[in-house]
Amino acid sequence: MTTMEQIQATLAEITEQQKQGVLSLEAFKAQLAASQEAANHSLEAFKAQLAASQEADDRRAIEADRRAAEAARDTKELKQQIGGLGNKFGSFTEGLLLPSVEKMLSERFGMTTFTMRMKSRKGEEWMELDGFGFANGEKNIGFIVEVKSHLDKKSVEQTLKQLQRFGEFYPQYKGTTLYGIIAAVDALSPATRQSVYDAGLYLVTVQDEVAEMPAPPSTFVPFSTLV
Repeated sequence: MTTMEQIQATLAEITEQQKQGVLSLEAFKAQLAASQEAANHSLEAFKAQLAASQEADDRRAIEADRRAAEAARDTKELKQQIGGLGNKFGSFTEGLLLPSVEKMLSERFGMTTFTMRMKSRKGEEWMELDGFGFANGEKNIGFIVEVKSHLDKKSVEQTLKQLQRFGEFYPQYKGTTLYGIIAAVDALSPATRQSVYDAGLYLVTVQDEVAEMPAPPSTFVPFSTLV
């Protein structure tokens, strides 16, 4: 082979190698592009899945908020209904008991005036009494009456507080000696009865749907305060 033929053969080999290199590069680029496209597809699929999951979470959160709001509303309505029933029951028991208490006060203590639901305000405070019996003239005494569907220690303390603060809300009764009566609707244990007497309060109870004022124990000392 001549020198010229050798050179031409070498150039042909180099050209072929160059062609093969270009083809390999193009194949790599194509493979890279395909991989990128697959990655893009996977990323879009993940984003779509994430968006769907987020939307489902949002719907669940909205539904949970709606149910919570409904539960809160239902609870409020139930409390209002229970409160309304309690008020109606309280008014009912007062309506049954207070006329009997009025009669007892008239017969036993000579009360000449009896007022149901007496209410007065001092500044921003109110004092409301279930009943108030009064006898002026020589006696000049008064009885605060509180009706309790459930008698407990707090009821006793409340009645004593009303006796002590009566003059602040009803100054027109200045000079009156006050006593307290609790009219209890529920059955009372001996200990509860004694706690009322220990506080110096008279007690009216209901036995077989009849109101009565049991005789206090011999150690009973009525609590009184001068307005």
